[in-house]
Amino acid sequence: METSYLREFLTLADCLSFSDAAERLYLSQSTLSKRIHALEQHLGVSLFLRSTRSVQLSEAGAALLPFARQIDELCRSGEAVLDQLKHGADRQLTIAAMQNPEYYDMAKYIVSFQVAHPELSISLVEANESGLYEMFMKRQVNVFPSYENFRGGSDYIFMPLAESVVTAIFRRDHPLAGQECVTLSQLNGQRLLLPSRGGSLTRLIQAAFQQEGITPSVLYEGSSIGCIDLVKAGMGVSLHGKGFADTLSRDQAVSTAAIEPPIHFVYGLTHRPVQELFPAERIYLEHMRQFAL
Repeated sequence: METSYLREFLTLADCLSFSDAAERLYLSQSTLSKRIHALEQHLGVSLFLRSTRSVQLSEAGAALLPFARQIDELCRSGEAVLDQLKHGADRQLTIAAMQNPEYYDMAKYIVSFQVAHPELSISLVEANESGLYEMFMKRQVNVFPSYENFRGGSDYIFMPLAESVVTAIFRRDHPLAGQECVTLSQLNGQRLLLPSRGGSLTRLIQAAFQQEGITPSVLYEGSSIGCIDLVKAGMGVSLHGKGFADTLSRDQAVSTAAIEPPIHFVYGLTHRPVQELFPAERIYLEHMRQFAL
């Protein structure tokens, strides 16, 4: 079975139109039709139900679809790895950054690394936790920032870089503003603005409330900028890592306070076993060890 035929099957399954799929694939409709027919003959099943007006996946086509996607992803990942090797992976490095990179002092780390290794060419990619993990599973990145134990698994290693605590952020005229410390009980009933929907830090915050017997009232889970804009608009209280909260020290529109009991978290780098890393990735990992806890 040719993998190119599987990609054509996937394109047609997405478009459900021979003309649209052929245009996307830069093929003629007749050529695409012949290749789909050849794939069906090879598999011994009809993958599509065709009529003069429509194209639909058959039962067999629907069954094949998730496996075809997995095969295609594996092939693309393999091609990406070979392409890196072909174009000098020993001199190129893709550094992954998580959304809300201020938690990780990414600028400090990246600048430090580039100064130490000017011979390496760096490119940056950014995504949320789920996006970075998906890129990791596809071998598009082999090292990425994460919270400790954000997912279970034995195919990667966690290097802790820093430990921090969650801090409350209020608008200046909020009744709790100006206090050095607030309790989770005092935040009971407050509309909460949290970072990263479904992210590890958000789950940790919600678990801390639940341990106190409090059901948190979450209004928003998203970007740090979005959280602060909503705080300033009087829409709620934001809970963020202290590193980010400290960057707001000169912003006269907000104030911050520690939380009791403290909500601790550890963040760092997740990576594959060293023997599976490209040369530049090994250099990056070794450089980052100087910051490890």
